[in-house]
Amino acid sequence: MNLKTSELLRSSVSWDGAALPDYPSGRPELVVNRLVFPVGAMTGWHHHNVINYGIVEQGELTIVCEDGNERTFHEGEAIVEVVGTIHRGENRGSKQVILNMFYVSGPGQTITVQHPDFHIPTPEKQHQEQPLTTYEQRIQNRLDCLPPTANKTEWRVRKLILSLGRNTLTRRQIMAIMGLKENSRKSFEDNYFKPALEKYYIEFAYPATPNKPIQAYRLTPIGLDLFRSLSQESKP
Repeated sequence: MNLKTSELLRSSVSWDGAALPDYPSGRPELVVNRLVFPVGAMTGWHHHNVINYGIVEQGELTIVCEDGNERTFHEGEAIVEVVGTIHRGENRGSKQVILNMFYVSGPGQTITVQHPDFHIPTPEKQHQEQPLTTYEQRIQNRLDCLPPTANKTEWRVRKLILSLGRNTLTRRQIMAIMGLKENSRKSFEDNYFKPALEKYYIEFAYPATPNKPIQAYRLTPIGLDLFRSLSQESKP
């Protein structure tokens, strides 16, 4: 009987197009997990610290990333999972999903980090249905009251800092919070993002891969100082 071999996967990037990190140095530790998703089940938001890949043995699995990017993997399809990007898996199909995953790590290395408080900002219409908290309303009032002085760049940077706050968010998430449409991306980058980056108010969440397709941003210590100052001004 002749042996049949089929190559299911050969890739140096994850499914979202991001380059995979280097293998850990030293002795490796290999982990294999079998995950079973009942119909309608989903994982919590999490990210992986190590390279991991696998195959959908049964059903259809949808993976949703922190910026809303998603992809559905079908039965028999191989997956190169994202590394360092917050995401979750969902069974939106009509039958149970069985997923076999393989992880390449170092001894005792944390494979998965959970993010129980993470959420994707809702679309503008849905966001309006959820009333702002008193503090958020004060922040919004402060933004509305910022005088449009001759130094418009400073006003825009302050608006960006107040919108980002203590969170780590993608560009799309920041724009959604600020009420900016996706087609205004170039204006956002030129008038808000670049000035804040040049003044070192914000930084890359993944500095080792600045061109990561799903990059995220956070305030630097200097940016946090300004945020605290602006937040205090927003209080009565």
